Amino acid sequence: MTADRSKDPTKQLQAEAAERWPTEYSESRARLKKLSASEQKVLFDSGGAITTSIAGLFINGETADSPQVQELIGRHYRWVDCFWTPSQASYIGLGELYVQDQRFAQNYEKHATGLAEFMRRSMTLWACENLT
Repeated sequence: MTADRSKDPTKQLQAEAAERWPTEYSESRARLKKLSASEQKVLFDSGGAITTSIAGLFINGETADSPQVQELIGRHYRWVDCFWTPSQASYIGLGELYVQDQRFAQNYEKHATGLAEFMRRSMTLWACENLT
């Protein structure tokens, strides 16, 4: 890794993703390249809106298996599918990553303490019910 790359967190994450998940990373990059800058912004904003909505349900005491949460997790899956197509195992693994990797966990925990774990549970339930 070059000195410049090691100082840029985005480049660090990109290099790590390319190394850990080469197929998914390539697929994601190819799909993003097909979108204009404004389309990419809409896509990323929609992901933020989904997270905010899930956080609101979590804060209000909804459970991971509630229909409202599961509907939003379905939207989350479809959002992830805009980048790469997760299998049941890889979507469950993504939920695990949200908890285990502090870089991901902090993105959820800033909305509400415990949201990363809630996402993991909700995603696992959704994947087991909807993916084979």
